[in-house]
Amino acid sequence: MKKDSSSSLSEKTGRLADHVAHQLIITTRQMAFGAKLPSENQLAKQFGVSRSVVREAISQLKSLGAVESRQGAGMFVARPSAKSLEFRDIDTSNLATVAKFLEIRSGLDAAAARIAATRRTEEQLQFIREASKRSTLPELSMPDAVEADLAFHVAIVQATRNEYFLAVQTFLVSHLRDGIIFTRNLESYSPAMVEEIRQEHAAIVQAIAERNAAEASRRAELHVLNAQRRMRTALAHLLPDIA
Repeated sequence: MKKDSSSSLSEKTGRLADHVAHQLIITTRQMAFGAKLPSENQLAKQFGVSRSVVREAISQLKSLGAVESRQGAGMFVARPSAKSLEFRDIDTSNLATVAKFLEIRSGLDAAAARIAATRRTEEQLQFIREASKRSTLPELSMPDAVEADLAFHVAIVQATRNEYFLAVQTFLVSHLRDGIIFTRNLESYSPAMVEEIRQEHAAIVQAIAERNAAEASRRAELHVLNAQRRMRTALAHLLPDIA
């Protein structure tokens, strides 16, 4: 059955709002508490969307406690509550620390892939495919390769269409980035490792494309477990005494 135009417009608006909300969450985490956000008009121009999309995105941020409104003054970065999650003194250049973050990722990535396989839109699937291809381009510099890898995993989380999942992922982004830098530097030790990553990403994408939730979850978890294995293998070659 063909969807009516109002339904299609609503879905498009929702996807745009999700994207804007994700970008704003990242931005607000880099701002001081109490800092004022740009106006709706400014944000609409910045992202090239309508004010209604911006309002929906802001509503998502308010529900997550990331921003607060002050009557007649605008939107401001909210101070986190006492229950807000926070990691202190994280050393992501430490093998044990990175291994712990990979343990977190194994569960989160598996769950995200499972949900994305059932909820993703064709547009989101295409975005995941493009992110997957870019993440293993041989000509990318290390910083670009890291950002591309992170973008692939974020794209899968966005496809869950769950703003709370996205909030957790956004909170972890800086730590995940540092962890990916650590493992990518090790994985670049062997071209074969990069090829393994490409194949693992492709397998995850295929499962999501086929809407095979169980396989998508299995492949995503296996990808993280293999990252742990590659990290230890690379370190064993570089520092034989730790093996």
